[in-house]
Amino acid sequence: MKKIVLALAFLTTISFAQDRQEKSILETWEEKVGKENPAVNVYGALFEIKHKGDLSSRISLSQFDNDANIFALGALKDLAGEILILDSKPFISYETSNSEVGISNDFNHEAALYVSAVVNNWTELKLPANVNTIEQLEKYIEEISSDNHINIEKPFPFMVNGASSVVNWHIINWDTTDTVHNHQKHIESGLSGVLEDTPMTILGFYSKKHKAIFTHHTTFLHMHFLTDDEKIAGHIDEIYFGDEQTLYIPN
Repeated sequence: MKKIVLALAFLTTISFAQDRQEKSILETWEEKVGKENPAVNVYGALFEIKHKGDLSSRISLSQFDNDANIFALGALKDLAGEILILDSKPFISYETSNSEVGISNDFNHEAALYVSAVVNNWTELKLPANVNTIEQLEKYIEEISSDNHINIEKPFPFMVNGASSVVNWHIINWDTTDTVHNHQKHIESGLSGVLEDTPMTILGFYSKKHKAIFTHHTTFLHMHFLTDDEKIAGHIDEIYFGDEQTLYIPN
């Protein structure tokens, strides 16, 4: 009996040691990849807009008027325009009555879709010359995430700055009497265009787990942009990055 008790005690000790070792490994891994991504807040969902036709307000932007270090993107209530907030300054883009780009710099708007994070500091990285497409950017972000303490299992924001070679963009302006939604109709519903060799700031959000919520089913990225002259802001449909652009990820 004494041998059995000693054997059980020995096995318990080994099990406890293994549990502690596994926990230590997990904690070390979490620290390495960065378990503390900036919290990403999401209001609304693409599937609710497209499949349920729900264009209602999910949040009022006015409550963020006095908040610092906000970075956000989304779509206005009734899909009447695009939302971009850079370091707590809003750039709300919409189609004017004469079919031009209008930009509002106040928070007096409602959002049907809103994705935001507070970022106090950014890490700056040169975007490699061989990163040209959305797919290549997605892969590059995943490759450098661990060394830069980003947990790619959780959502996070990023920015790209510099002259993009080609950007296909749109600003949605939905006909609320139309109840049939799809991605192509959203692109074609308002203003759209192509920019070439244009200096701009791009804000994006990465997530593996928000397809049909704030990313489309073919990508982990959702990106909006603002040209350096602040005359055009909108949603990025396709992009070919330039040779001298800088990637920013949360520090």
